Amino acid sequence: MMNELEISLGCKRGNPNAQRELFDRYSAHLMALIYRYVGDDDDAKDVLQDTYIKAYDSIDSFAWHGDGSLKAWLVRIAVNTSLNHLRSKKRLKATSVPVEMLGDPPDDDEAPSSEVNNLDASTILEMIAELPDGYRTVFNLYCLDGYSHQQIAEQLGISEKSSSSQLARAKVLLARKIKRFIEEKDKTTTL
Repeated sequence: MMNELEISLGCKRGNPNAQRELFDRYSAHLMALIYRYVGDDDDAKDVLQDTYIKAYDSIDSFAWHGDGSLKAWLVRIAVNTSLNHLRSKKRLKATSVPVEMLGDPPDDDEAPSSEVNNLDASTILEMIAELPDGYRTVFNLYCLDGYSHQQIAEQLGISEKSSSSQLARAKVLLARKIKRFIEEKDKTTTL
């Protein structure tokens, strides 16, 4: 099994074993990341393929900076490719839920925090995937990938205020989805 440096050097030389190792090692992680952005299995597979094509085409520009740098480089390519995909489909700026329909977020005393901690990660990821594209994208960039509102604004071509607003709306919708899920689960458990 090759380490990251060996994989990157092998890919730079066009070594098919290194290219296969790059794909095998990171494709599951990248697929999950891409799915969080595009919210559709078929689109995620297409974006994953595009990500690897871009990675193989630009591997000469990769500079190894220690363990984890190859994965971080691939993640940046995957996020950018996902965002480009959403832009090309004209899905990024869509916020299909008007502010008036959101209402107020659930009260803190309504928030079932202990039940949330018991939710399966895949269930939460499915709920995130169901958010409107713009909300989901900002939520992923900010909450899961650690971008600042300034970075998100630059990346998406929106204002920082819009980024912050979309994040707040995403959190409200997600909180409601979680609350409904837990209420439905409680109903089936008590029957």
